[in-house]
Amino acid sequence: MNGFKEWFRTMTLGQTKKYLKLFAWCMFDSFVVSIPYAVMLLAAYVLLIPVATPGTPLPTDRIWILTGVLLAQFIAYFFVRKKSYLDFCIGFIGTTKTSRIEMGEHLHKLSMGFYSERDAGDLSTVLLRDYSEIENFTQQLLTQVATIMTRFLLAIIFLSAFDVRMMLAVFSVIPLSIPFAFISMKRMRHESENLQTSQQKAASGILEYVGGIQTLKAFGMAGEHFETLKSSLNEQRHSAIALETHAAAPISMIGRFILNCGIGIVMLIGALLLTGGELSPFYYIAFLLLSLTVYDPFLILFTFIADFARSKRCGDRIRKLFEEKPLPETKDPKLPESEDIEFRNVCFGYGSTEVLHGIDLSFPSKSVTVLVGQSGSGKSTITRLIARFWDASGGEIRIGGVPIKDVPTEQLVSKISVVFQDVYLFHDTIEENIRMGKPDATHDEIVEAAKKAACHDFITALPNGYDTMVGEGGSTLSGGEKQRISIARALLKDAPVVLLDEATSSLDPENEVFIQQAISALVRDKTVIVIAHRLQSVCNADRIAVLDSGRIAECGTHEELLKNKGLYAALWNEQEHAGSWRIK
Repeated sequence: MNGFKEWFRTMTLGQTKKYLKLFAWCMFDSFVVSIPYAVMLLAAYVLLIPVATPGTPLPTDRIWILTGVLLAQFIAYFFVRKKSYLDFCIGFIGTTKTSRIEMGEHLHKLSMGFYSERDAGDLSTVLLRDYSEIENFTQQLLTQVATIMTRFLLAIIFLSAFDVRMMLAVFSVIPLSIPFAFISMKRMRHESENLQTSQQKAASGILEYVGGIQTLKAFGMAGEHFETLKSSLNEQRHSAIALETHAAAPISMIGRFILNCGIGIVMLIGALLLTGGELSPFYYIAFLLLSLTVYDPFLILFTFIADFARSKRCGDRIRKLFEEKPLPETKDPKLPESEDIEFRNVCFGYGSTEVLHGIDLSFPSKSVTVLVGQSGSGKSTITRLIARFWDASGGEIRIGGVPIKDVPTEQLVSKISVVFQDVYLFHDTIEENIRMGKPDATHDEIVEAAKKAACHDFITALPNGYDTMVGEGGSTLSGGEKQRISIARALLKDAPVVLLDEATSSLDPENEVFIQQAISALVRDKTVIVIAHRLQSVCNADRIAVLDSGRIAECGTHEELLKNKGLYAALWNEQEHAGSWRIK
């Protein structure tokens, strides 16, 4: 029983009470729909009275009563079906919409560690396909089960009034067929898992192929990689066929065969009773006709077996995603009084690999601190920990003297602007991409931020200006243009803490000049933390922290670090030597 409750809760996306109300209304709707069957049988019985008893006049008054009942049913059917249609559409779609919104709220609370471990194709499959599967299946199953139960109860009552023996004959095959449905569902669990794995693999392959098509074409690998994608799509096709034919069909066909045998049993027993004079011809005909209406919903239910296994798997995936633990929110929130940031013996690792080892480092308010070091030394990890993309595994990070874990996430995010090296723009207008920094910003404020970020001129030169759509990820703009728009977004936000992650590392000289100007406007009177590879661009920083294999190797001004002749001086000399390199 507990297993059924858990299954029902999963398939209804947690809205069990709402679905029970919809189910009750489905049963009432099915009852109204079933009335004409009873009216037609009674009408046939009334019309056959003069035939069964010669000389008896036709009871026209009963015919008029039945006609009135049918007319009332027609009127009731209009209103009931109208309401049920609206309730079903609003109810099922509304539940899915609510759950998707809750999922979105849940996902944005998860740490970046979750996203680094999950495949994008997997998440898109859950959010799109799994929810659609649940919505379609539950809607069909609920209405079908309601129809089965309604007709089952009405048939027992109605048929028992005619002849209990024939009623038992009608229902005798149903208990025999049901076990085959459960056996079929059990066999399909493995195939259902294989199908969803192949669907996830195909979705990931499509995203990877489309996202990397430029690189694939550049290296002449588009055709070869398409064969890999084609293979995953074929695997998905074979899994779907295996689910329907190898797992579901053989066993469910036996159950359907048993149900179809029910009509033959009714005919046989009815014929025996009829020849023995124990059953009237009218009752015999009535049982033959009604048995079809009893068996039809059960036969349809067998066609849902494959959908049942697949949808249960979809529901489990949605439930497991909701069970992912978000970053904890403090029950005793505190607000920082300043923007100075301090790392106290901070350790952090990705999985079992620790990348930061006992970091002690401070970032004074309204100062510029630069993080330098070899790739993989932990520079980006430090900025991600400040923005609380993850929680440190050891030690403590403070902002304004308050532990970062005690600051509400929304408050913390409002204090930080991040400009990444790899800028992502959404498939929307340029104006809306900039407005992300301040959702209630006016057009004039957006234009002002764009001017400070040195991107107003190229935006106005575009065909639709600020209303120009950018492709997904900003694919219609150059790297420098995307970078300047991201800086405009940060300027509009005007947060007191700015994190710059190698914002100029891969730009041409002209764009770099523009972006340096934009960054100068962005960081004025801010607490700034810069990740840089080009040491020549950060010589004037208030302080430079040099990282080596997840530890602070040295810290000081540019002049102090050169005098120390340590790692920073070595990096500086390497870049000076590389700058003099020429093709011979």
